Amino acid sequence: MSIQLPLPGSWPHNMTVRDPVAELERLAKDKLDAKAAVYEALQRLANKHGISLLEVNGVMLGYVDDALGDLTFELEDELRRERDEAPEA
Repeated sequence: MSIQLPLPGSWPHNMTVRDPVAELERLAKDKLDAKAAVYEALQRLANKHGISLLEVNGVMLGYVDDALGDLTFELEDELRRERDEAPEA
């Protein structure tokens, strides 16, 4: 015979259930906001020092997109798995 202990009274209130679809949408928007902020900073630097905006665009495509993808890859993968495994309503 085993004894089942009761859950703490605040347990259901402490448990968070996230909506993976909403989180993926929020993450995509936040990544776009981050790209815009980086682009503006690089554009200011380029304008100040006479660097071509084509160089800024190249850096954005070659490094910033990759860096943001690397930074968020695991979270996006986890959210996609949660979304795909969620029971259909």
